[in-house]
Amino acid sequence: MFKYQKLNFFAVLLLCVQPCIAADYTVENTYKKLIKHYPHMQVPATTVPDSVIAHKALVYKQTKTSAQTLDIYQQKQQTQTAPLIILIHGGGWQSGSPALMTALAIALVERGYIVAAPSYRLSEEAPYPAAVEDLVDAFHWLKHNAAQYNIDSTKIALSGGSAGGQLAALLAYSGGIVDSSDTNSKRFKVQALINIDGLSDFTSPEALPFENNPAKAVTSASKWLGGRYETIPQRWRDASPIFYIDKNAPATLFINSSVPRFRAGRDSAIQKLQELHRPSEVYQFDDAPHSFWLFQPWLTPTTSVIDDFLTTQFAKTR
Repeated sequence: MFKYQKLNFFAVLLLCVQPCIAADYTVENTYKKLIKHYPHMQVPATTVPDSVIAHKALVYKQTKTSAQTLDIYQQKQQTQTAPLIILIHGGGWQSGSPALMTALAIALVERGYIVAAPSYRLSEEAPYPAAVEDLVDAFHWLKHNAAQYNIDSTKIALSGGSAGGQLAALLAYSGGIVDSSDTNSKRFKVQALINIDGLSDFTSPEALPFENNPAKAVTSASKWLGGRYETIPQRWRDASPIFYIDKNAPATLFINSSVPRFRAGRDSAIQKLQELHRPSEVYQFDDAPHSFWLFQPWLTPTTSVIDDFLTTQFAKTR
């Protein structure tokens, strides 16, 4: 009888854990985790102001298991085209949602941008490269519907935080093609990349102790990539943005917290960009947690740094 009850308990526990994973990375949960270390931090308002319109949960793709959606934010009285920023949420490739990017999206719209925040398949639903495939489709959907939303398709920036920063960088540098055997697809091009505390290289000495932590049976990265580094090193390399940097790389802005783990591979990426004479800038907070972009007092300077960088880069496309 005891054995039966014990097995039942673990079965129920497993059933409970699975749906909870996707809800783990939220503004509320992250605030509770960080507030004791940063008592001055504040949760910004996410109510859409009267000057902004939000087109929520627009379906851009239907897979066998789910519908993938995106939210578009823009000025309500917008009559002329405006640059687009695609903001990709984080969550260790296994949790999170576009709602995480709401406050930053609104702040950027108030600076004159159109912002799109897409969903993508998380590792519990489908491993790499499903998320990349989804985000490529989101990009093409936005380009196809640019006229409807007054998007200037000649001025597009990819951005994201944490896992979203890694995904944004991978898309921006690869042009959406991460399969070397794919000879039919055409690379897309964006004018700028803003990598907010996202890894540039899974295989770097800075990343491996965390992303391939031997003390853990499964890490967020190994779950998403489908195995540990020592088992499938090529896939870990394929998912690393740094290996796609070439002469076509867009101007890149790195915005980082004070936590070294989350800028793994950044300095090597900068060196590679410099060798190719591609523009790059770094803004690093002296004392800020990972996920700083979700909260004040870091949200406002993050918005300003992005705006300054994109103003310069988009001016070059005129």
